[in-house]
Amino acid sequence: MARPPVEVRLATTADVDALMELYQQARYEQVHLRTPVEQVRTRLDQALRDGAVRVLLATVGERPAGYALLSPHALLPLTATPGPCVEHLHVVPEMRRRGVGRCLLRRALAMAQEEGAEELSCTVLPQDREYTRYMARLGFAPVVVRRAAPLAVLRRRLFPEDPATEDVLARRRSLRGRLARAHAAVVGSAGASPAPEGLVAQRREPRRRGSLSDAVTPTVQSAS
Repeated sequence: MARPPVEVRLATTADVDALMELYQQARYEQVHLRTPVEQVRTRLDQALRDGAVRVLLATVGERPAGYALLSPHALLPLTATPGPCVEHLHVVPEMRRRGVGRCLLRRALAMAQEEGAEELSCTVLPQDREYTRYMARLGFAPVVVRRAAPLAVLRRRLFPEDPATEDVLARRRSLRGRLARAHAAVVGSAGASPAPEGLVAQRREPRRRGSLSDAVTPTVQSAS
């Protein structure tokens, strides 16, 4: 029996349920997809209504087999040749190696040509080696490298003199100072007069806690 052909069409808001099922499958394979599902659902529905993105939905028979999310933005808005970008491409595992991904990209290519674009770009993650190799075999070459930083980290680096940052650093310095003084007091008292063996063990215990080797050693000694 012949396999049903792969069909690709533009998704609409009526396809949000099917798209979210595919997205949830992708989350298990791609750990960078950490945004809560309901939040993604809301954004996707609104983006499809506004035309901010276009999503190609591939089906085999009546079954959704994969999707490609396209944005209209060029990689470098002022200098790059305008053309759509494949921001995310996913094919369900059991439908792979059947040409589903190729059919999605063929449709994306046709759309780019209809719009007069000269190139089609894509977004790949460094850790997704299989997808990177797949796109490279089709002719996609590295163009730009994009990096991201959490705003909290960026603020600490750009505004080291910010009062909030100074307050955190001051508290850390104060804590280190108290720990150093407490340690010096313990060492000094130990040097002045020998402490009972049990007390010394109690003082040392917090410093040993959490060490795997320390947790194993007493067991070995008791067994010997």
